[in-house]
Amino acid sequence: MKTKILTRQALIASIYFVVTYLLKDISYGPVQFRVAEILNILAFYNPIYIIGVTAGCFIANLYSQFGVYDLIFGTLHTFISLTAMSKIKNVYVASLMPSLFSFIVGIGIMLATGTTAGFFITTAQIMLSEFVAVSLISVPLFKVFEKNSYIRGNILYIPFS
Repeated sequence: MKTKILTRQALIASIYFVVTYLLKDISYGPVQFRVAEILNILAFYNPIYIIGVTAGCFIANLYSQFGVYDLIFGTLHTFISLTAMSKIKNVYVASLMPSLFSFIVGIGIMLATGTTAGFFITTAQIMLSEFVAVSLISVPLFKVFEKNSYIRGNILYIPFS
């Protein structure tokens, strides 16, 4: 079972990184839209996915122009958001956690740029981006996935213990 868990986490981390890197023009910066954030909802279905998604975010942030700030604050945002998401029983409410905690990324960008001038605008943009990716795209997409017995039984609700 440990090999299965490790393999699954590596796969999720890899998907997150590859999608983010391939779409790097829109994935990084104060104005960003990370398509890979769609994977965040996996933490709602099974908390073990927090590891893979957070690792993928960390690896993707190695390529950010904000350097160590994005490594720390971007990854922290993902970890906190997904941890909160995993504790909420309603998928619609859970999907709001990445938006709610977007201020963490805003703080990281503020520190990286050395200015507070755009903090609220940057944070609002990231909140909107997270809302679109997770709440408006991911939730309906995964609702469709839930209807597929193979995906439901082998990916979403599979026990990892």
